[in-house]
Amino acid sequence: HMPAGFTNAFSERINRSTGFEVKEAKDGDEVFAGRALIAPGGRNLLFARVGEKVVARVVVPGPKDRYIPSVDAMFCSCAEVYKNRMLAVVLTGMGNDGAQGVRVAKQLGAQIVAESEESAVVFGMPREAIATGLVDRVVPMDSMAREIAHRSGYLPRFG
Repeated sequence: HMPAGFTNAFSERINRSTGFEVKEAKDGDEVFAGRALIAPGGRNLLFARVGEKVVARVVVPGPKDRYIPSVDAMFCSCAEVYKNRMLAVVLTGMGNDGAQGVRVAKQLGAQIVAESEESAVVFGMPREAIATGLVDRVVPMDSMAREIAHRSGYLPRFG
């Protein structure tokens, strides 16, 4: 949950320190391997299939959206597109945003990973996701990249 005006600089900073493209999402951006999209502050980031492509939909939040950007809305839209090919990762954050999205994603076959209490700065979101009973694995942040790579089929699991 980041404010408007912060996410572009944030995504540029991450982009400079990784081996893949990281950018603030714009409506219509194509989703593909090697690209990470950051939800713009003050907007929701959803995903939709358009023909053979998956594209980002950057939308104005609705009146029922308690958290902005809404992880619940993003997870739900992603689950509709990717179903059992989705990996949802719930990281540090306040409140219960993401818990409903975890339920929908799991119902459609997604894998769910949450950050552990030992490394989360604010354990609210991971705690609520874990409380659903649907999280496949809880890992500390220093193991998260390896866990994501393993679940994405890029690395064997160690430990």
